[in-house]
Amino acid sequence: MQVALVSDIHSHLVALDAVLEDAARAGVDRVICLGDIVDLGPQPSETIARLRERDVACIKGNHDPLDDEPALPFLADVEAWTREQLSAEQKSWLDGLPLELEVDIDGWKLWCVHGSPASFHDELLVSTTDETLRSWIGDRSFDVMACGHTHVTLVRRLEERVIVNVGSTGQPFREVQRGDAAPAILPWFDYAIIGTGPHGFKVDLRRVPADREAVERATRASSMPHQEQWLSQWCW
Repeated sequence: MQVALVSDIHSHLVALDAVLEDAARAGVDRVICLGDIVDLGPQPSETIARLRERDVACIKGNHDPLDDEPALPFLADVEAWTREQLSAEQKSWLDGLPLELEVDIDGWKLWCVHGSPASFHDELLVSTTDETLRSWIGDRSFDVMACGHTHVTLVRRLEERVIVNVGSTGQPFREVQRGDAAPAILPWFDYAIIGTGPHGFKVDLRRVPADREAVERATRASSMPHQEQWLSQWCW
């Protein structure tokens, strides 16, 4: 069995479709989204529709409530615009998403969260201590824990367990974002495939090259505010 994990799509249907196509070619059995489905990008309603059309199991990320009320005008305007694009039914669907999901992969336990089991705002980083990881996990039994949130991929081991940050499907960052500086968005779409092999489970971090013309075309076809500012963050 193989499970594809997408995360931090951020209203980017071009990215989601590219990754779903790549995952289908890889023969995955199931797709799971680790949250941050909407906000920051140009296609919020369409992204939700595609996830539901493909029966993708989703959990909630910190952007999905659309209640951050950020101080930066760019972020505040896009959040407000995103709320306007969604139907009442789509907002209700987002509100009803769970905060975690556990999946059995041929006897191996996969635990899906957004930031950490403690909070969808937590960040799994290279600098995160083992003690912090243990405090997040508590006495939960699992083989692989998968998360997103930071937009930067990472694989760590904690004793016999594996912790995976699958990065961002819609906006992979060059580095973890700090402060108010605009992020540098890398020209590909990140996701992961968790599966089984002859020696146990395996983790495959994958990246799909971004089609610049498709990204720009979809952005300009939307009514998202600050389009040029968003497009300027991409490292083409």
